Amino acid sequence: MINFKDQIFNCKNIIIFSLDKKNFIKAFTRFITFLYKLSIFIFKIFFINKKIEEFSVESKRLNEVFIHFATNKGSHFFSNNIKHSGHGYDAFYEKLFKENRTKNLNIMEFGIHHGDSLAALSSYFPNANIVGVDKNPFSTNYKSKRIRTLHCDVSSEKNLASLSNYLNKDYDYIIDDASHNPIHQKLTLFSMFQNLKSGGIFVIEELNFFQSENNKDDPNQNFLRNLLIDVSKKSETILKSKYNDKIMDFIDDVQDVEINKGVLTHKEVNVSEIAFIKKK
Repeated sequence: MINFKDQIFNCKNIIIFSLDKKNFIKAFTRFITFLYKLSIFIFKIFFINKKIEEFSVESKRLNEVFIHFATNKGSHFFSNNIKHSGHGYDAFYEKLFKENRTKNLNIMEFGIHHGDSLAALSSYFPNANIVGVDKNPFSTNYKSKRIRTLHCDVSSEKNLASLSNYLNKDYDYIIDDASHNPIHQKLTLFSMFQNLKSGGIFVIEELNFFQSENNKDDPNQNFLRNLLIDVSKKSETILKSKYNDKIMDFIDDVQDVEINKGVLTHKEVNVSEIAFIKKK
């Protein structure tokens, strides 16, 4: 629903992003665009968006919930009555989520799109509070008292720092399903990992999406994936020989890393790796 404190934050973060890029004209135009999009969003909340609580899916398995809300996280989804393959993440998420389904959780997801994944999470976890984060926080087609949407451009370290400071630090799950750019994924992980509670899980979807692109051999593109693979091996000798003190400070807060592979391909490359990073 509408949280006016959040909207003040959204406006502030939009301006922070523009000024960080040293573009004062863009800061002004983004502010005006923000007011326009907010007014449309308020109209949609009251007259158009679907109320998630109206959907009776609480007793269903996670994959059924994913399919119901047409996310691409499950085995498949339908768009315009056409069936499309999904990533097949449902088995990994079900294993992680099922024992905590009725708990009072705090969940954050980067990447809103039309709000389908937020709606699925809200339905699967009937007592959870959900935060959706996107550079367009007004794009969701659903409404719920348990869902907030916040602005953040994940290409901006200042935007991420502002978001981290604005939110509390007791999230059970943080899911990165935003740009799938490994540079952005790295910024998001290092900025937001502190907002997890002890034992919380940070999830990165499509960890290896860059492998379907022309710059797949770029060391900067490969850095995060290689780091997480190294951490999963739990070899302190290897880690200390390859990474600086700042990275080692991050690693010291990590209890475990598990990387799984889904089934969806892009340009004939399986781009469905998903990483689960557990905080100590």
